Amino acid sequence: LPLTAHAQDYSFSLGQETVDVWINEDGSVSLEYAFTFTCDPGAHPIDAVDVGLPTGDYNISGMRADVDGQPVDRIDGDYQGDGAHGVAVWLGGATIQPGQTGTVHVVVDRVGGMVYEDSDDAEYASTEFSPTWFGSAFVNGTTDMTVSFHLPVGVQPEEPRWHRSPSGWPQEQPDTYLDEDGRVLYVWYNPAAQPDRQYMFGASFPRQYVAEGAIQTGPSALEQFFTALT
Repeated sequence: LPLTAHAQDYSFSLGQETVDVWINEDGSVSLEYAFTFTCDPGAHPIDAVDVGLPTGDYNISGMRADVDGQPVDRIDGDYQGDGAHGVAVWLGGATIQPGQTGTVHVVVDRVGGMVYEDSDDAEYASTEFSPTWFGSAFVNGTTDMTVSFHLPVGVQPEEPRWHRSPSGWPQEQPDTYLDEDGRVLYVWYNPAAQPDRQYMFGASFPRQYVAEGAIQTGPSALEQFFTALT
């Protein structure tokens, strides 16, 4: 979820953003992000990147990050209130200088509390996820964005159900594949996404593929967040 930048004179474009979401049997997700930033000439160097997380059930020790293969200095918890959660990834010696381009790669081993009872079918569970976006005061241009859901192990290709793509997305439904581990893979792609806009993606699948005690009831963390905003 969107977090506040660390300096008011940041100015950059986000040429590409990819995120893979693995839905795990224990009701958690694992995440892998790649952000390709270009720091505008004359702007503040990109020395930190705020990465939103969908719930507060995570451990910083289970995260790692690099910039073009160079490990970052540190990752700090950066809870923002109003239902939003996230971390600050400090780039240190890998800081992206004005006029330069770099890809920030972030891996999150586990974020818990991400599988909920499906609102349309009692035999199904569902997950919704919103990729990190950035404040319009700091980011410019459009973003080549790819969002991939790796559904739980064992889900058969005919069983899951995609949720409708966000408003304004160029495709109504994701492309469907099997990933290298044989898991059902939903992929949403937009070559000209808005980097300062929140997009929501979701999928439903038979609840038998997730541990029963891991399925949450009531509104999801994202629904609670948007309720807090309004």
